[in-house]
Amino acid sequence: MPLPTLGKSIAVSGLVLAGVFCAGAPAAADQTRDRWVNLPDTATVADGIACGGRIGGVTVSTDSLPGLAYVRLNATFVGISANPGVLCSVSATLHWRNLDTGAAGSWSAVVSGGLTDFPAEPWTHLETGSGGVQVTLTTDRPHLPSITEISVY
Repeated sequence: MPLPTLGKSIAVSGLVLAGVFCAGAPAAADQTRDRWVNLPDTATVADGIACGGRIGGVTVSTDSLPGLAYVRLNATFVGISANPGVLCSVSATLHWRNLDTGAAGSWSAVVSGGLTDFPAEPWTHLETGSGGVQVTLTTDRPHLPSITEISVY
């Protein structure tokens, strides 16, 4: 990961965590509530000579930032990349649909990984609006998609 991207990832992660956990010490009645949901794994083939594995992730919504769902993907791949010294990778897309409002959208990123499960992308946010949201994780290679529902403040 290039150094500017790593720095940006760390900065965004810090902002997300600050919003989620509320910097400072609010009174008990003012405690921020958040909802964490693990995204089920999507089994996928990845770019390379013989790469494959899984992509998963986590979402969090917080009542201090209503209508937003924060997402981070992670990946574990095994195989031989087409480029020496580069990890196996695939383009992943998170499709979402708000079940209460009908709003829909998607977010895509190239995710890469090796044998060790590690975050493949920095935190991003989806402007889903409040309510029940169906999330489907797919890739641009042969895969078994995962579908889950999250509840966004």
